[in-house]
Amino acid sequence: MRESLIYLWQENSLIEVGNFFLILLVGGILLWGLQKFIIKYLHRMMEKRWPEADKFILTVDSLLTFLLWTILINFALQQLYLTDFLQRSINSIVIAIIIILAVLILQKTIYFLLKQYLKHRTDADDKQEKIFALVWGIFKVFIWLFAFLFYLDNLDIQISGLIAGLGIGGVAIGFASQSVIQDIFSYFTIQFDKPFEVGDFIVVGDFRGIVDYIGVKTTRLKSLSGEQLVISNGDLTNSRIQNFRRMQRRRINFKFGVVYETSLEKLREIPPLIKNIIENIDNTEVDRVHFHEYGDFSLIFEVVYFVNSREYIDYMNIQQEINFKMKKEFSDRGIDFAFPTRTIQLKNNLNHLYNSQNNSERETRFDNLD
Repeated sequence: MRESLIYLWQENSLIEVGNFFLILLVGGILLWGLQKFIIKYLHRMMEKRWPEADKFILTVDSLLTFLLWTILINFALQQLYLTDFLQRSINSIVIAIIIILAVLILQKTIYFLLKQYLKHRTDADDKQEKIFALVWGIFKVFIWLFAFLFYLDNLDIQISGLIAGLGIGGVAIGFASQSVIQDIFSYFTIQFDKPFEVGDFIVVGDFRGIVDYIGVKTTRLKSLSGEQLVISNGDLTNSRIQNFRRMQRRRINFKFGVVYETSLEKLREIPPLIKNIIENIDNTEVDRVHFHEYGDFSLIFEVVYFVNSREYIDYMNIQQEINFKMKKEFSDRGIDFAFPTRTIQLKNNLNHLYNSQNNSERETRFDNLD
């Protein structure tokens, strides 16, 4: 060590040594100013946003300071003449320090932001905390593995064979467990994004039911007819899901028809009559009632209203009450509901048949005369 220092001192001029110390001095002053003003300003801005971020700020500040000093010292050493062995040793140490500090800063920043996100979610629970801890552990393993491979690559160590081996093994494992891995990640998506929860009534494609259980690979629904539906989490996250429990109110659209013989005066009475019926039922709100179109066998009206409840039984009770009142009011006013009918015009057909018979009788008489 002593001989290396003597050699280092002998091989470098006073100018080079002076440049080394000058860079350290000027860089140190700049870093002090950066920490004094810019970083302090960032501290104040973050404390306004996250008052509980003191520990995070102090940790990142110390790591960032260490990282900047490492870069500064390495830059200053570039002004000196160093032996190849010493240069390689310093480079490997500096690269290792920079990678470790950069990963730690990135890791702590992401962890802090995710924790703040979970903390401010009203639906966060202990189960989500456990899932977060599991996902975070997996993420740390991957990020440190990537950092290690990046470090080896910067030391000019051939890692292509290692990466190829990992790649072939990963492809084989990936093909074998592709659906399982997709379902597991879909489970994490369901737990964090919460498109539905246990007890929600959902519709997925042609399937509908109440969520009974959310597992790591599958989710189970209890259908309206009583049987259990088991759907993979991957299929759920790749499908359009209707969650009726999150619905605050229902929009109802229904049509009915009256006979064509209904007079114009009675047709004009129907929209305000229907509107009045709906408005007098609790938890309802009328949107519109219109004479919609001329149907094949009826004059069709369209009604749109809202039920201020997400329960299906409430909607059915209200619709039933509307139907009862419509039947009574229409009967009192002599308005008839339409039903499929077919009118057959027989007049021309009978005349044609009568003429045909007469012509046939005439032809017979002429034949007899002959």
